[in-house]
Amino acid sequence: MSTKAVATPKAATARKASQREGAPREKGPFRRSVQMINRFIEGQRGVFGTAMLLLVAESLTSIGAKLPLGWLLDYLKTGTPQPIADDFAATFAALPPAAVTWVTQFFLGLDLTGMLGFLSAAILLFALLNSASDSFAEIYLAKGGRLLGFHLRDRLYAHLQKLSLAFYSQQRTGDLLTRVTGDVTALEEFAVKSLKDIAGSIFLIVLTLVVLFATNVSMGLIALVSVPILSLASNYFADQIKISAKKQRASEGELAAAAQEMLTSVRVIQTYGSAGDQQQRFAATSRKVLDVALRVGRLNAWFGGVISLLQAVVVVVIVWVSVSLVSVGAIEFGTTVLFILWIQDLFKPTKRIIKQWNEVGKIIASVERINEVLDRRPAVQNEPGAVEAPPFKGQIEYRHVSFAYQPEGEDGQLRLALRDVSFTVAPGEVVALVGGSGAGKSTIAQLLPRLYDPHTGQVLIDGRDIREFTLESLRARMSMVLQETILFSGTVAENIAYGLPHATREEIIAAAIQANAHEFIERLPQGYDTPLSERAANLSGGQRQRIAIARAFIRNTPILILDEPTTGLDAESADLVLHALRTLMKQKSTLIISHDLNLIRHADRILVVQQGVIDQVGTHRELLRAGGLYAELYHKQFGAAVEEDAARQSPAMPPPAVPQEEDEDAEPAPPAVFHTMISQALPAPVSRKAFETILMRSPLLPPDAAQGEQSA
Repeated sequence: MSTKAVATPKAATARKASQREGAPREKGPFRRSVQMINRFIEGQRGVFGTAMLLLVAESLTSIGAKLPLGWLLDYLKTGTPQPIADDFAATFAALPPAAVTWVTQFFLGLDLTGMLGFLSAAILLFALLNSASDSFAEIYLAKGGRLLGFHLRDRLYAHLQKLSLAFYSQQRTGDLLTRVTGDVTALEEFAVKSLKDIAGSIFLIVLTLVVLFATNVSMGLIALVSVPILSLASNYFADQIKISAKKQRASEGELAAAAQEMLTSVRVIQTYGSAGDQQQRFAATSRKVLDVALRVGRLNAWFGGVISLLQAVVVVVIVWVSVSLVSVGAIEFGTTVLFILWIQDLFKPTKRIIKQWNEVGKIIASVERINEVLDRRPAVQNEPGAVEAPPFKGQIEYRHVSFAYQPEGEDGQLRLALRDVSFTVAPGEVVALVGGSGAGKSTIAQLLPRLYDPHTGQVLIDGRDIREFTLESLRARMSMVLQETILFSGTVAENIAYGLPHATREEIIAAAIQANAHEFIERLPQGYDTPLSERAANLSGGQRQRIAIARAFIRNTPILILDEPTTGLDAESADLVLHALRTLMKQKSTLIISHDLNLIRHADRILVVQQGVIDQVGTHRELLRAGGLYAELYHKQFGAAVEEDAARQSPAMPPPAVPQEEDEDAEPAPPAVFHTMISQALPAPVSRKAFETILMRSPLLPPDAAQGEQSA
């Protein structure tokens, strides 16, 4: 029976990720931002705490620096230091009476020269303390901010490597790069530069209000009323700026993605002469970024203007009230000047907050974009109680495996990629998977290293469910050669040793010789130490593939997966690659997915896959005699005449041999090679609920298998 497409409601198909790889319940953006930042400053809380204390000291010294000017005006107006002595006595009334008396006598004994000397020393002392606290606060914030960026980038990079292939199939590379680099850098720069202005301004506003209330309640009330008015205006503009800033960051991500797509596809663009179309698309995206940026600029301009007008109104009120208080003798003339200076100082931090508030909106937008990635849970994770995988003999079994994926688009249909697939691979046996595009061949291969988990059924190695093993140890026991060879920046030797980072030069050369790569590597300008250009563009397709095969040789794992390893190669390169692959497959349990029948014709068994089910099983000669899809594919590649010679062909591959037991103490190869399968990603797996819907619409498993799954 063929696999049926099952229509689903839009509400179900709108879910882009699986049930296990989703975002948690929504929280407020500010709360989410604070929680995330708090998570990553663990270990640096002492650094940020010290910086905050220093900013408090800076605010206190900034307020105190105005006092000498008020004292000087009072002294010049009255001709006596009595007002100053009275201020000190009132301020330090909690001190012992003897101390208060001593301070009062000290001021009363000062003449003009002595008073000027004291005030000069006070000004210099306040300036010194203010400058020192400001400088040390900047140093501590720089340290804390850089460490925050370091830990956040490290966490993001590690988390991205754990997300499923389905996540990458729905994301644009340029946008992800912007999140890892641009958004994290924006948060880091905010902590280093903007946090000082914002936190210091808040401390200065609060402490200024306290001083104003302590000096005169009327002045304190006027200042206190002005703060909420300024806050309401700030809050309104901040919300608008945050919305526009988030759109701006998203547009910048689209712009980076468009540029990255052009740079990686420049050969196709030039060949098809479509540079003009690409330019128009890029210009449209760039125009969107410009429009959003101009809106942010207009909001900032209106923001500053409205706040300046409100501040002018408050100053006028303060002047009228101060003059009335002086006229009735409630305050001294110097105190009036102090009020004006303090109120103006109250506006300065407000302006700084206004100036930096658009940065707060941008940072919240950046933090939300980072959170969108960090909140994604990997679709495949270590199961509770998972253990390290032991050395494998290579016995592989797919037992009643079924799998469905979520197609893109709201009107897509849920379709089974695999339907009740069961087969085994003996240790050292070579099994090839053949079928049309979308038949499910690559899905079968991707279930083995747990890039996906089946919705029903089991995949077993040496009789044990692979979910019993940790992901890293499981993948360390496998090697893979893909259609699209992924090579990294670095030398040729480093790329070969990617399969085994601590490999010696002798092991690297031996692997290259086995992969038929040694000769061309020796002809490179610096041999094995030749640096590779971006995407290894200085090598041919066949040379890149042979380096990938050498990478698999050096891992020397008991299980090998080949996914279209010869596609796109010329005849000479394909012949060299085929020779290397046949050597690589000896004594390894091998799964081959390929349309190249030269590679799979000598497999021990060939599985013909159609619409997610195994339609035929047999050797090359058996399938030619039986007819069907395999025979049709073979005739299309080689012609019907070769069928007569097929019966006289003898297998070119040796019979499967059980590999020798591995050294129990051998260090398993790292699993990093599986991160290169991003280019082979399928759409997202469906959720368990959606899969059960398919089961209801289209019976999937035989009764005995279904009963076995329920009991499991």
